[in-house]
Amino acid sequence: MRYDDYPDTREKFRKNNVRKISSKRRISDLTEHKEKNTSLDKFADPALQELFERGFIQDVIWQLQQGKEATVYVATSEQGLVAVKVYADIRARSFKNDSLYREGRYIGDARIEKAIQDRTNAGINAQLVLWVEQEFMELHSLHHNGIAVPKPIARNANVIIMEFIGTEDGAAPRLSDLHLSKEDARSAFEQAKHILMGFAKLGRVHGDFSTFNLLWHEGKVYAIDFPQMIRFRENPQAEILLRRDIRGLLKTFHKLGIVAEEEALYREVLRQVPR
Repeated sequence: MRYDDYPDTREKFRKNNVRKISSKRRISDLTEHKEKNTSLDKFADPALQELFERGFIQDVIWQLQQGKEATVYVATSEQGLVAVKVYADIRARSFKNDSLYREGRYIGDARIEKAIQDRTNAGINAQLVLWVEQEFMELHSLHHNGIAVPKPIARNANVIIMEFIGTEDGAAPRLSDLHLSKEDARSAFEQAKHILMGFAKLGRVHGDFSTFNLLWHEGKVYAIDFPQMIRFRENPQAEILLRRDIRGLLKTFHKLGIVAEEEALYREVLRQVPR
């Protein structure tokens, strides 16, 4: 099954989810209503409430990570722990101008494209919906093709629920936060290369690939954060972004004691791209 074959089509997703996005960060923001005892909803955040009513989550138990683009929480579900990524209002994000990554992407509605370019309120909201949709669909495609990424579970306009990488004792750490043994560092690097090759074989470039976006769990590397992922066949900047990914990967792995030649790795990965 290809990326575009999933039953939740882009057009259906946009029609159902283009609405005003709120920016919630603290757990109390997600669960406390502005007016006490005026609502039977479990969550003040409507996006989380919707996913709760659909049975995907039961309770948010801790905040895992907070950034300018999104805040990640850990929640309980019938299947166990899940990660809940709540995107921030795009006005507060560092990826405000994502034109480099959007270049070549099919949107299918000239009005939406113009609204995004003009930075209208409708355009900003649509831009966030597309950003969330992009990450969810890429997660589906990558996971389906055997790439080590969290399994996507559900999403709506500004929330993605995915597999939680970690245990009840805590989340898997980022490679950027670790001091690995030489043997583990070499293993992590080879796995990261394998993931990068897997992206290339699918005609993809991550767009922000480094140890900051790689998790280490029980000796295995998992890649995360895909809203900026692009395709070689669509984006003329793909090779530039691939080289930047490789440079970022090597620079951050250098801190773990791993040294590799940039040009050789670039050519090796580029050979994997379908032509």
